[in-house]
Amino acid sequence: MDWPKAKGDTVPRTTPAATYLRLVRRSLAGIRRALPALAALGEGMARPVLAGGNLTPATITEFWPSEFSGRAGGLMGLKSGQWVPERKTDVAYFALPDPRRWDPRRDERLAKLLKSPGQLFVIGRKEDLAALGAARRFAGFTGGPAANDGLYALGDIRPLAPLRPFEQIVRGWAAAGEFIAACTRAGRMPIIWMSVWLEGALVRNASFTPLDNRREPWSTPMFHKDRYIPPLAAGRVGAEFLDFVEGMLGALEGQLDVLARAGRWLAEARRAGRRVWTVAVGHSYPMILERPKEGYPLEWGGSVSDLAKAVPADLGRGDVALHLGYSPVNVEDVQRICARGIRFIYTSPYGRPAALGDHKNLLWLDLPWRPGDACVDVPGYSVRILPSSSSAHTMAYFAILAEMAEGMGWK
Repeated sequence: MDWPKAKGDTVPRTTPAATYLRLVRRSLAGIRRALPALAALGEGMARPVLAGGNLTPATITEFWPSEFSGRAGGLMGLKSGQWVPERKTDVAYFALPDPRRWDPRRDERLAKLLKSPGQLFVIGRKEDLAALGAARRFAGFTGGPAANDGLYALGDIRPLAPLRPFEQIVRGWAAAGEFIAACTRAGRMPIIWMSVWLEGALVRNASFTPLDNRREPWSTPMFHKDRYIPPLAAGRVGAEFLDFVEGMLGALEGQLDVLARAGRWLAEARRAGRRVWTVAVGHSYPMILERPKEGYPLEWGGSVSDLAKAVPADLGRGDVALHLGYSPVNVEDVQRICARGIRFIYTSPYGRPAALGDHKNLLWLDLPWRPGDACVDVPGYSVRILPSSSSAHTMAYFAILAEMAEGMGWK
C-alpha cells in the first residue's frame, strides 16, 4: 500500500499529537525488540492447542474477547470468553485490566482460571499481577508499559492519552499471529474470519460451521480439516504486522494539522458546553478505555457503521461528532450531519470519495488501514490475518485527545 507522504511543516513537530505519536513510535520499537519473546509465546500457546486443547480469549477484560474472536483476521472456532479450561492442553489467552483499579485477588473470573488445569497466557506485565505473589502459575506474558505511561490528566484519569491500550492491542495480535505461524509449522492452519465487508465472506465463513437439525448451538472447528499452508517462519508474521502499523503511524504523522484542528474542535465544544460524541467502529471501543462512570470528557456510542444511527438525532449546532469509520462513505449521510451544524470529524478506510466536497463542518482524517481490516498475507491462504483497525483507531483517537487536553489546559 502507498502511504500518504507528510504534507510539509505546516504544524510544528512539537504539537501534542506529534508528542503522543512519538511515544507510539518508541513503543513500536520496543515491541519489535520483543518479537523473539512474542514468537516464543505464540509457539508456547500453539503446542497444547495442537495437542488437542481448546483456546479461549478469557473475559478478564471485556475488550479482548470481542477484539480477538469473531473478527476479520481473527480466529474462528474459539471457546467463548466465559469458558473455563478443563484440561492441561487448554489455553486461556487474556488481557489484564488497569492494575490501579483492579485487584486480581478479588476477580472471580480470574480465580476460576487459576483453579483450572489450563495454561494461562497474559497480555500484560508480570508486575500487574504482583498482588497474587509468584507468577509461576502463568505460562507467559507479552509485557508492555505501565498503566501510567502516557500524556495529560483529567481528575483521576491519568494519563488521559495512555500507551497501554495501544500496546495491549499490538502485542496481543503480534503474539496471536505468531501462534498461527507456529500452527503452520506443525502442518495445521486455523480457520480465519473473513471480513463481512468483502464479497463472499458470509457464505465462506458459514461454510466452516457444520449444521444439522439434531443439536444446537452449532460450533465451528478451530482448524481446517485438510489444508496445507507453507510454514511461516518464527517472527515473520509479527514483523509484517508491525510494518503495517508503522505505515499507519506514518500516515498520521503526515496529518498533524488535521489532528490539531480536530483537537481544537473538541476543546471549543467542551468550553462552550456543547456535546462531544465519539464512535470508533471496531471491536475494542469503548471497552478498552476502562472509562470511569463519571468525568470522562467525551461521550461514547456503540460500534455502528451506519451514520444515520451512529450520530444521535439530538446532536445539533455547535456539537462535535468524531466517527472513526469502518464502512464505505455514504456521502448523503455526511452532508446531512454537516447541514445540522454538527462539526464532523470522519474517516473511512475506503478513502474520501470524489463526490464528498469540502464543508466548513467537515474534517476528513485519512486513516488508510486496509479495507476488510486484516493486513498480513499468508502465502497459500485466501484470507489475510491480524486486524489493523483497532491499532489505527487507538493511535488517532489518543493523538486527537492529546490535542484536546492541551487546548483545555489539562495537565
